[in-house]
Amino acid sequence: MAPGNQAIRLEGLWIYPVKSCAGVAVPNAELDAQGGLKGDREWIVVNASGEMQWQGGTPRLALVQPVAGPDGLRLQASGMPSLAIDPQSAGGACAVKIWNESTGAFDTFPGLDVGRAAKAWLSEFLGLSLRLVRLGPEARRRQTLKPLHVLTVASWRRLNECLRSQGHPPAELLRFRPNLLLDSAAGTLAPFAEEDFSQIIWPGAPGSPRLKLTEACARCVMVNVDPGDASVAKEPLATMARLSRDRRPDDKVCFGVYGQGQNGGVLTRGDLGWADFRH
Repeated sequence: MAPGNQAIRLEGLWIYPVKSCAGVAVPNAELDAQGGLKGDREWIVVNASGEMQWQGGTPRLALVQPVAGPDGLRLQASGMPSLAIDPQSAGGACAVKIWNESTGAFDTFPGLDVGRAAKAWLSEFLGLSLRLVRLGPEARRRQTLKPLHVLTVASWRRLNECLRSQGHPPAELLRFRPNLLLDSAAGTLAPFAEEDFSQIIWPGAPGSPRLKLTEACARCVMVNVDPGDASVAKEPLATMARLSRDRRPDDKVCFGVYGQGQNGGVLTRGDLGWADFRH
């Protein structure tokens, strides 16, 4: 490790097979051609107009637990029968609309509607007429894609210290939907250090994965959705905003960073690597 770099341990890995639904902790994950994790956010829930839904507008999406496997996808939720979905199931081609924050408008991409069974399951559980769509290749490599969410244990710990000091309960990790949770090898990483990293390299992992860290992750009301019961409160976003203003007074509310794999490879929970600081 070169002087000035930081030894890093990969503490946790998650994929989110259906965007805005519950995540799945995994022991290892392969980086795909777009720089994300294979199997992550390949499916979305859309309304009758084809517009992608999100937890901020439909909090009960947090209670839908997808399970991805070699034979397809399975949806699970309390009080509902498990639903198996074949990725090639009939339903037909469709157009999906994904919000583009930079233009303030929807971008339209092709997808595959997986059919009536998924529509009936989602509509019953969520109380809305919604459909499940598998994204096509064009959507999965769209220009606005930010494929990885990266967070450190130290940042999460600092937020929870502030919440407790104000009499609020700690925030569950999965509110922040990280793909990668990092710590220093000695557990001494400073809070928000990830905002100063330019890249992370795991030279001992298969394929020597390298992640480019691109920008701080802007946060919204979605973090106020309780992943256990889908209730919505004012925290932790309000406290995150105060902490963010202390570091970035002229920026949006930020917590964690976005990243993108550069050369493929396989990541495994517990991997040791190192991070470069920005100069």
